[in-house]
Parts: sequence; structure tokens; C-alpha cells
Amino acid sequence: MDTNFIVIHCSATRADQHVTVEDIRRWHVVDNGWSDIGYHWIIDRNGKIHHGRNAQAQGAHVKGHNHESVGICLIGGIDENGNPEDNYTSAQWLMLEMLVETLELRYPQAMVVGHYFFTPYKTCPNFIVEDWMSNR
Repeated sequence: MDTNFIVIHCSATRADQHVTVEDIRRWHVVDNGWSDIGYHWIIDRNGKIHHGRNAQAQGAHVKGHNHESVGICLIGGIDENGNPEDNYTSAQWLMLEMLVETLELRYPQAMVVGHYFFTPYKTCPNFIVEDWMSNR
């Protein structure tokens, strides 16, 4: 698999909502009928990086581009009314930076983008990845 994109997502959950990797896996497997969680890595509110799908396996996180991408999901991303909100913790930002830097070494040709890059009507991960990349 050629990895051309590192795609950043959010779980579209509130900052005060306790969401685990197993919750997301259940949403994807039970609710969506997928074979496993769609993302390769998940960063929880405490900044811990959890493994999702095996990095060598095709993900299920960006329709039409799963064959050429790996997916990272930040838990959070919406406010109490369900609107997009950049509400990530400082620990999540730090670990996102470390994970992206590691993945850039593994996949030097890959572009780092938000889910919205492929699906313009979405705002996920609810921050402008290009701005974050240029300011890190």
C-alpha cells in the first residue's frame, strides 16, 4: 500500500464526554457493520495514543482514499450544542505533533491533511490542518 496521505479526524464528541477507543470501535463495528475500527491511531483526551487498525491494513476513515492513507482520530471536536469546536487538550496537541512527525518519517511522500480535504462539506477535524502544520 502506498501511503500518500496522513488524515487527521475527530470523533465529533464533546470535550466533557468520556469516549474510549472501544466506544469508537463499537460505533464502527456494531453500528456501521465494518470489520474493525476505521482509524489507525486514536489520541484520547489525556494524550495517550491508542492503536486502532494495524498500520499495514487499509483503514475505513476517508471514502475513496482508504487505500492510500492512514488515519488519526482526536477524541473531541464538538461543543455542547453539537457544533464544530477545536477543543483538544494540550496533551492531545503534543501527542498529535509527535505522531505526525513519526509518520512523516515513515511516509515521507505523504501529505498531512484533515478529513475535510477529501470531503469539503465536512469540517473534521474542526481545525485547519494546513495552518497547524505551518505553525508547529
